[in-house]
Amino acid sequence: MIYTDPQAAAPAFQAQLDQVERVLLFTHINPDGDAVGSLLGAAHVLRALGKEPICMLASSAPSFCQALPGASWLSVYQQGSSLPAADMIWLLDVANTARVGAAAEEHRAAFEACPLVIVDHHVTNDGVGQLNLIDPTAASNADLLFRLFQAMQVPVSAEAATCLYLGMLTDTQSFQTSSTSAQTLHTAADLISAGADRAAVVSAVYFNVPLSTERLTARVLSDLQQEDGLIWAHLTQAQLAACNAGEDASDDTVGRMQRVAGMRVCALFKERPDGTVKLSLRSVSGINVAAVAQTWGGGGHAQAAGATLAMDPPTAEATVLPILRQLLR
Repeated sequence: MIYTDPQAAAPAFQAQLDQVERVLLFTHINPDGDAVGSLLGAAHVLRALGKEPICMLASSAPSFCQALPGASWLSVYQQGSSLPAADMIWLLDVANTARVGAAAEEHRAAFEACPLVIVDHHVTNDGVGQLNLIDPTAASNADLLFRLFQAMQVPVSAEAATCLYLGMLTDTQSFQTSSTSAQTLHTAADLISAGADRAAVVSAVYFNVPLSTERLTARVLSDLQQEDGLIWAHLTQAQLAACNAGEDASDDTVGRMQRVAGMRVCALFKERPDGTVKLSLRSVSGINVAAVAQTWGGGGHAQAAGATLAMDPPTAEATVLPILRQLLR
């Protein structure tokens, strides 16, 4: 069953949760603030309901997420390991099971046998869960999830609200994205009223940037390329090593690329440790980069999407840039 409205979905979600005790929570590979904030927000609510949440990531959370209540609950799935026993699998901020990563690939049978529930806001979501709440118009997954909890009339603690507020703040880029609406701001106000520590979130996200991240951003942007409305840059493992920066440091780079005057589409080609490329795409309203990302099994939002390309960086640039040029035409 696929729902798009939290009010309509609430009874079905409540009925499903009434039947389970252990809930395995997953989000997408290379998790961002919205992914981790949604995961931990759900975990806090499940604990308040007397359930046992198990928070699983495909890779490490962004450094600023360590400030979140419950960050110690997060564990990273190791390839080849067993999957914790659970009565239900809950995917948050995930467009499809392939975006879960190795855990879904290696334990396909478990994912098919266990009740699968999804709350997501990506336009590319295919609704494969037995129970789905999918609203691509939601400005963040945390926003949609909070409204579901409100509709279910379940307790949302100050800790849960803090996690969800971080998810909302980061995914809307401080309420700058085109998906931000009056409803989005009402949700933000409701989260603060619920006890969200706004000051702690703002401090963690915007006033605690590692020096290594700033050095990496400066190095990458020094070689920024521009061709009319198309902007692109590449980020190598050598640059990461030289700046002693973490894998999540590139998020800052993409955010700054978006702010260049005249930008209509921007692309960051990030070399991964295994030699493949993580492609991050951003665009202005009216240009759908999610469709481009889907070419390589990726996805996301119309104006913010990504994919992993099984090719080296030069090949990736030679392959993707002509497609983006055509998109701009």
